[in-house]
Amino acid sequence: MKMWTMAVAVGLLGSASAALGQGDRDAVTLDPAHHHVILENDHVRVFEAMAKPGDTSPMHTHHPLVLISLDKARARVATPDGNSTIFDLNPGLVVWLEGVEHSWEILSGQVHLFGVEAKSARGGAAPGPVDLGPRDAVAADPTHHHVVFENDHVRVFEAQASPGETTPMHTHPPTVIISAETGRMRMQGPDGTTTIFDLHPSQAIWIEGVEHSWELLSGRVHAFGVEVKSAR
Repeated sequence: MKMWTMAVAVGLLGSASAALGQGDRDAVTLDPAHHHVILENDHVRVFEAMAKPGDTSPMHTHHPLVLISLDKARARVATPDGNSTIFDLNPGLVVWLEGVEHSWEILSGQVHLFGVEAKSARGGAAPGPVDLGPRDAVAADPTHHHVVFENDHVRVFEAQASPGETTPMHTHPPTVIISAETGRMRMQGPDGTTTIFDLHPSQAIWIEGVEHSWELLSGRVHAFGVEVKSAR
């Protein structure tokens, strides 16, 4: 999965060498109509991108990021050398982009995606390994926290659940949660207190220092968690 993802990022979506100097070609600066920032802190910047057939975006660059697609679309992607290729987005696609410069035109479908930029990756340095322990969500409940991508900067899991399903007490490192579905959960903390939490499509939240268990009361959980290793 990792090797295929990196091949997509460099081979299809742009040139690795052309984007070393971001400057004012950053996608959020150059094309804010299609790259709308919805969350930012010291560790991440998250943008939402939506586009319809016929929409275009001028030549721009991206900081290192995880791209998560929630919809289906086909785009013609062009690079600074004048070459172009067809790239298909599908629901659930997770791609790591690094050193990318491109423009695009939407040929069909609807673009709805999120870009989670890991700020620490901009300098290229990777954090050292951290032992998250047996209560880490991926270790304690792999049924509901399935790793779909990992590199030196991020670990990405996909979470899916149906009403009535539960998860044991577990922890999360600092994580951006992107929700694709509507669901209502009963969450319980280590002290036994409970709260109701609603997930909805396109929700993006930052969690840090979290320990809980949950039960899905209604709807469906379909979410992606992007853990930023430098924030651990």
